Amino acid sequence: MPIEVGSSGNPNFIEVRHGKMLISVPKGIFRANTSVLKEREAEQFKRQLASRFPWLTKNAIEVVMKEASETMESILDMERGAVDRARALFEKGKYAEALSLLEAYLMECPKDADAWYLKGEIYFKIGKRHEGFSAFARARG
Repeated sequence: MPIEVGSSGNPNFIEVRHGKMLISVPKGIFRANTSVLKEREAEQFKRQLASRFPWLTKNAIEVVMKEASETMESILDMERGAVDRARALFEKGKYAEALSLLEAYLMECPKDADAWYLKGEIYFKIGKRHEGFSAFARARG
């Protein structure tokens, strides 16, 4: 199952290859920070696929949806990796490096509560209480 992620440059879509077709799948069909499909949005997207590509069978569309979920899971794993790396740096006392990694990550994933919470922990550790409270507030959403 070859996949391509973000080839279009639009962060709101992932791309899934099905045969020779490259299909842009909106990230909005997934529940926040998961690879679980939102039922209504997924059904609407399936109808769009069927109308745009009438030669796709129902089974082919299901395969595309499965590939999309697997691709989204891979993306989430990569994103989670940044927070895990930042936590390891934090635990080693490398606060500036951890903050730098988190700031870059949060530019791409501003809704990741775990990343904001870790950022708050780091700020408190280095004595920046105000920034820490702000990060905790972002973590709570």
